[in-house]
Amino acid sequence: MNASERITVRLMMPDRWLEHVAELPADTTVEAAKAFGIREMLQRSSDDPADFYTEYAERRIRDETRTLADVGMPPRGVLSIRAYDLGHYPPFRG
Repeated sequence: MNASERITVRLMMPDRWLEHVAELPADTTVEAAKAFGIREMLQRSSDDPADFYTEYAERRIRDETRTLADVGMPPRGVLSIRAYDLGHYPPFRG
């Protein structure tokens, strides 16, 4: 897949039963896709994307600067967006 291709991605917030299907360029970063999904699904811009993490194929994506193509996102692939909670702590930044 080259960077100029567009792929259809299912952005999901499983803990909130929300889903949004979007066609994004393959060179979109996971971080940008996550921010887009949060805005589209929650319908507000006040949520900080840093309060959420992403999963692909039930595995956490630790480096969200990677592109959708880099993580191997297939057409109709699912990117799960989850809020940090008691079982999943945000990275320590201190």
